[in-house]
Amino acid sequence: MLLPAPPNSLVSVWKTPTSAWACIYRLVDIMSDTAYAYGTESTTMTGSTQNDLFTPATELNDDASIRIWIELGRGNATHDPVPGDILIIVDKTYGRVLSRHPAGHLILDNVSEYDTTNRPIPMRWKWLCTDTDYFIGFRNLDKPAFLGRDDSWNLVARATAQKGHENFMLVKQRGGYRIQSPHWYGFRPLSARADGAGVEVQESSGTQWGFIQASE
Repeated sequence: MLLPAPPNSLVSVWKTPTSAWACIYRLVDIMSDTAYAYGTESTTMTGSTQNDLFTPATELNDDASIRIWIELGRGNATHDPVPGDILIIVDKTYGRVLSRHPAGHLILDNVSEYDTTNRPIPMRWKWLCTDTDYFIGFRNLDKPAFLGRDDSWNLVARATAQKGHENFMLVKQRGGYRIQSPHWYGFRPLSARADGAGVEVQESSGTQWGFIQASE
């Protein structure tokens, strides 16, 4: 659940028990203001498994790949993720997709460089949204590895379980999200490198990320 932001604020922090995921917010733009309204998301979840992992939600649309390519092309990464969702994580500034490459390296793939004609969505683009100890996690579907930090504090996708370095919080903004990573006694946002060669934790405002719901 996204808790209501204070009046005139466009940001609210997402951190809530799993039992409340059925109730979510959708961001609605009315004139030049932004209002939050409750809605329900039709999501298929089979529940948690060992280590609080979720089995993937099923996509009912047979033309899921076509829909996703269209949404990527239009920049419509507006899904509000909940645990159990399979997600495409999009850098909304440059229209790039967060991708796990060999050895767990993270690359921002440029969607415009791909032939979208009858092409399935690459598995390395797909991330299962998980929830452990009230924190969000992202597990890649190409290899069962979580987004997180290594011992040198580099952002990678190598861990086989969601622990401290694989925990994240989502901060909703107008038009997208910040992905926040624990950093000492606080949080810092994930920032996509301008050259697309990875993701960093920085003190700046970070990258605006979006999500598209996918299927296996």
